[in-house]
Amino acid sequence: MNQPTWQIGDRWVYEWTSGSEQGTKDLQVAEVRDINGVAYYILRLSETEHYYTRTLHWAAAVREGRVEARMVPPHPWFQWPLVPGAKWTHQGRFEQRDGVATYQDRFAVIGPEPIEVPAGRFDTIKLVHETDRGDGDEYWYAPDVRWYVRWRGRRADTQFEERLREYRGAPRAR
Repeated sequence: MNQPTWQIGDRWVYEWTSGSEQGTKDLQVAEVRDINGVAYYILRLSETEHYYTRTLHWAAAVREGRVEARMVPPHPWFQWPLVPGAKWTHQGRFEQRDGVATYQDRFAVIGPEPIEVPAGRFDTIKLVHETDRGDGDEYWYAPDVRWYVRWRGRRADTQFEERLREYRGAPRAR
C-alpha cells in the first residue's frame, strides 16, 4: 500500500471514547506549509493545528502560534509502502510544556483486515504500535480515506478508541 497524498480540504470526522467520556473530533487539512525546507500538512482540530510531514509522521501540535507539544524526530505512524510483516522502530523525544519524555517505539504491519465503522465498511491494513512504557495502539489504515478508520489505544490505565464517522475528500484532478 503506497503513501497517500492529502489535499487542502480533506476532512475526517471521528467518534471517540476514552474511559467514560465520549465525543467527536473533526480534522481537516487546512494548508500545506514549507518550514525550514520541510513540507508539512497542517490539520486543524478545533483551535489546535497538528503538523504532519508529507510521509504522515506527526511532528507537532500548535495553538495560537505556540507549540504545545512536539515529537523530535516526527513520530512515524506509517512507513510506506505498508506491507504485511513490515516492522520499524522510532526513538524520539516528546516535548510539551510540563516536561520531556523519551520514547522507544515499535511498529508492525499485521496485514489486511476488512472493518466496519460508522462511515461504512472498508478494506484496511492493520498496524500495531507498542511503547517501552507499556502503552500501545492499533490502527486500521484505509486507502479509500487516505488515513485511519479506527484507532484503539491505551495510555497507562486509560483505553480509548476513535472510529471514522465521515470522510470528505477534497476534489482531485483526474
